[in-house]
Amino acid sequence: MSLQEALQLSRASKLVNERLDGGWTVVEQLTRPGELGAEDLTGSWFSFGYVAEKGGKKAFLKVVDVERALADDGKTSLMNRLKNLTDVHTFECDILDVCTKARLDKVVQILGKGEIPAAANAPMGIPIPYILFEHAEGGDARKLVSRSNKIDDAWRLSVLHQVAVGIQQLHSQDIAHQDLKPSNILLFSKDGSNAKIGDLGRASRKGTDTKHDLENWAGSTRYAPPEQVYGLIPEHWVDRREGCDLYHLGSLAIFLFTGVSLTSYYVSNISKDVLPKAWTGNGTCDYKTALPVLTSVFTSFIDNVCCALPEWGKAELSQIIISACNPDFTKRGDLNARKKQGNPIGIETFVSRFDRLAKRALVEVRQ
Repeated sequence: MSLQEALQLSRASKLVNERLDGGWTVVEQLTRPGELGAEDLTGSWFSFGYVAEKGGKKAFLKVVDVERALADDGKTSLMNRLKNLTDVHTFECDILDVCTKARLDKVVQILGKGEIPAAANAPMGIPIPYILFEHAEGGDARKLVSRSNKIDDAWRLSVLHQVAVGIQQLHSQDIAHQDLKPSNILLFSKDGSNAKIGDLGRASRKGTDTKHDLENWAGSTRYAPPEQVYGLIPEHWVDRREGCDLYHLGSLAIFLFTGVSLTSYYVSNISKDVLPKAWTGNGTCDYKTALPVLTSVFTSFIDNVCCALPEWGKAELSQIIISACNPDFTKRGDLNARKKQGNPIGIETFVSRFDRLAKRALVEVRQ
């Protein structure tokens, strides 16, 4: 069976009105990664997202499209496809269980998981694994920023503080998210004031290998730090994983205040012979050779972005972005923390700085 035929026949793509354990009913199918309106979403083509309801309460449903995974892609064997699918789903469930047990309140929690029984008349009688998550009634940060002109500096800094707390909570469990971006920052109140980190499908856990750990970058190339897209894999976990999360935090700050991405600036201001293929370049330049160019362009970007930062917080916010997004991964993070044993990135410093700035912003907004 071809991939096209599998998608047309796949029951996982036709679950609206299906009933789940616990009294949930599937009511709406969501846009998939790569489709119109969701170009920056990252995820597997072997999964679908839905909205489920129970007694007026909503939940986000993620299902695994086993039937499509079983279809012949002409590249990998059936057993390898099955193993990859099982490993990825099991790993995500295990990561979510760790987060639930540790009560990480700034990470989206699961409401349930299980399998939708095979339909008796289905062409392929295969159960559909699923995970049920709490529903973000305020949407995500990407949509809110693009659609609303009512957000202010107090909201931006409150979200950044909450995301920094979420990163700190994950790192305390030796988990790195790897795919933090505006669409994965979910808002759990109508005014968008309660932010949590979602989608741990590309996460890494120290001491546990998964398929995407073997790739140069786990998430979207649009948000990946420079060392990853140039194919350099830092030796130490702190640099390779936690440093990536910090880079994403700084990139989120840039997006919330300017609506643009650092990557797009690199692409527009670096010649193609220096840009990697992942950023539409010719891929002939290595990270070490490109670093001086990246550093120069990053410095000019900071000069440009400063005009979009609030005057009262411009100096500290620009320093936070420089520390978080430094193209030299060995210099990324809090300088004082980096001097300690193990070279930690000092995520707790960013938590406290964003907290302080958020409180100051409230005062400035009221004035």
